This record gives sequence, C-alpha cells and structure tokens, in this order.
Amino acid sequence: MEKISNLKISKKKLVSILSVILLAGLFIFFGVSVVNQSTEINRLKNEKAEVSMQYEQQEKTNKELQAALENENKDEYIEQKAREKGYVKSDEVVFYDISSS
Repeated sequence: MEKISNLKISKKKLVSILSVILLAGLFIFFGVSVVNQSTEINRLKNEKAEVSMQYEQQEKTNKELQAALENENKDEYIEQKAREKGYVKSDEVVFYDISSS
C-alpha cells in the first residue's frame, strides 16, 4: 500500500511540475509576443511620422504649384520650368559653351 501512495504523490508532483513548466512556457511566449508587438508599434509610429512629414511637404508643394497656376504669369512660370528641364522653343537656336570643358 505504501508504494501506491508514493506513486500517487509522484503523479501529483509530476502534474504540478508539468503545470509549472506549461505556465512558464506560456509566460515566456506572451512576453516575447508583447516585446515583438512593442517593437512593431514603434517601427510603425516612426514610419507614420515620416509619411506625415512627406505629406506636409507635398501639401506645401501643391499649394505653391496651385498658386503659380492661378497667377497671371502662369505661362511664364510654365516656360521657366520647361527651360529648367532643358526644353527649348521650336524656332530657337541653342548654343552650348564647350570652352570650360
């Protein structure tokens, strides 16, 4: 009878040890998950701040362009931007300075 009671005690100990191991594993799993989620949240916050800054810059650029288009001198503005990109009028003669190279 003594062996049976010892066996029951060791089964109880085994169940309690397995329960502790299971709980410890769950705590570790959830702890790692929380850390990973926190890292992801910080990364997304940084990305949001960067995108917000780009958005504000684009809004400013759009307002400037809209103001230029609404201006009376919009043809001059368009011509200036075209010349900055290297475009010329069809009847213009273009000279290139090659003396400095």
